[in-house]
Amino acid sequence: MKIDFSQTGLKMKENVAACLQGHESRCRTLLEREASGPIELPSLDNLVHRLYPMAVGRDIAEGNVILRELAEWLDRPSDGIQNPQGECDFVALKLCRFWHLFHQKSVLEPITVEKIRGFYLRHNFASHYQSENHALIFHATRYLMAQEFSQETFQAYGKTGEELIPLEVEWLTRYLRHRAQRGWGEFDSAVYMCPDWECLCGLYDYSQDVALKEMVGKMMNLLLADMAVDSLCGMYAGAHGRIYPHQALDHGWEPTRVLQYLYFGLFEPTEITGHNFLLDAVLCTFRPHPAVIDLALNRIEPYENRERKHLHNLADVLPLEPLEGSLRKYTYWTPDYAMGAVQFQDAYPTNSPRPCDCLSHPLMALHGQVDAGQSCTHEYAHHQQHQWDLSFAARPDARLFTHHPGQDGTHNYWTGDRLCGCGHFFQNKTALVALYDIPQSQPMHWIHAYVPRAAFDEVVEREGALFVRSGESIAALLILPRYRWTTDGEWKDREVISDGLRHGVICEVGSLADFGSFTAFQTEILSNVIRYDELAMTLAYASKHAGVLEIDTHGRRQWNGKPVDLNYVTYDSPHLRSAWKSGQIEIIGSSESLKFEF
Repeated sequence: MKIDFSQTGLKMKENVAACLQGHESRCRTLLEREASGPIELPSLDNLVHRLYPMAVGRDIAEGNVILRELAEWLDRPSDGIQNPQGECDFVALKLCRFWHLFHQKSVLEPITVEKIRGFYLRHNFASHYQSENHALIFHATRYLMAQEFSQETFQAYGKTGEELIPLEVEWLTRYLRHRAQRGWGEFDSAVYMCPDWECLCGLYDYSQDVALKEMVGKMMNLLLADMAVDSLCGMYAGAHGRIYPHQALDHGWEPTRVLQYLYFGLFEPTEITGHNFLLDAVLCTFRPHPAVIDLALNRIEPYENRERKHLHNLADVLPLEPLEGSLRKYTYWTPDYAMGAVQFQDAYPTNSPRPCDCLSHPLMALHGQVDAGQSCTHEYAHHQQHQWDLSFAARPDARLFTHHPGQDGTHNYWTGDRLCGCGHFFQNKTALVALYDIPQSQPMHWIHAYVPRAAFDEVVEREGALFVRSGESIAALLILPRYRWTTDGEWKDREVISDGLRHGVICEVGSLADFGSFTAFQTEILSNVIRYDELAMTLAYASKHAGVLEIDTHGRRQWNGKPVDLNYVTYDSPHLRSAWKSGQIEIIGSSESLKFEF
């Protein structure tokens, strides 16, 4: 569906009705496409993908073989590369969906039934990863299977299903309510929203607890609205918690695109890569409220979106003892571009009252940095975080951002800043300023920017600044003190580097209509006053369109000479509102609205 931003009134209502009516057709399209042939994926994903024909009634015998192989996941020894305990919860989630689909329809062979029963009743299927999505996967799956085996004992936990059910209902209720009140820790993740969504789909379809199912439905509407309010033509724009380089460099790789297509019909299914397919979402009976669809399809005017998220805490994921700190996130949205940043993030405490065994978490116990039983709460900050981003509507790979690179999975070449936290960011509407103060102990003594030449209609270098044009949208990127292009290898013509430990960054975006011409835009940007003190680590930028932005590395954020109020609520935009810790949600479309409370 190509969005016509000139439409109003009746046409907007017709958009919502057409989207709802087309849902079943989009489901069939996705199912048939994914069931038509296998693709090469990592081992677990490949196994799951080979089950898709079974979901449409084909290749039943082969599907049983694959289900048995999955059910034996925890019986296999570690090969030294992949520990079965790492992704066993993902296996549990997939087996759960297929069990509910087929165990009463004589589709599962007796040996398959016994293998699946054994997986749940004999094993601990909790992952040794302790992050937010893994916790939800485990508890949602254990609850749903406890309903199925209510009179039998889950040996790893020493309780019957009947005993586990009330414990899981209480846990899931508290977990969802906390995230409705204070945002998700793995915030706005174009990757990890998807396993969260699969859990919610299972709970929505199969929970026997009516109140829990109602809460799950509310959370599904909230998550879709939270995604839509930051999305541009089906691309999840702005800052993100926990994404990977593929998603940072190209919106086309976002797993959430299947949700944008399925629930909003925002583009053609050919624009979704095969590995992004979410069977649970396609099979789920949930349908979004019309207000959510209205929000996604019918935004016309530019707006600011302020959000606040609780700090993700591996030591206490539920949480039982919430940290008081939070992360403040800002996005400026227009029909042609969207830019967003982490405005400020409170420091994690160096000691948590709830320590965890960090050595069981492969990504946290790096190089012997954390001892068993020691709190790793502060070690988690900026894990795979995407701190700021400018995206353009014309192409999913037309985007700009800067980053301090690292060398491991949690702080990698294009996302994350774990164990450093050297970036500081501040945005007001169309302008952003940033500072990087890299410790000498860091392995990478430079920052870089993603500037994919081929994705833009024009790239101009003038007086030490970079200027790009994407359709009618134009942007400037200034990296202080200087930059150089990468001239060979994988990142040739896609990366610029600025050497040294201290840097200032300025980005401003607009449209040709705002400035008259691309050349006039360049001239104005170059005439704007910049005050950068590398020694004091301060930066001020005077934009004629966005005002005077000032930042330092100690928390100062000033606009037009006055401190910025960073006491954000949970959601604050014309389309999504909620006071901090309230759990009272308001979703506002052009003609539809929805209010509910957790």
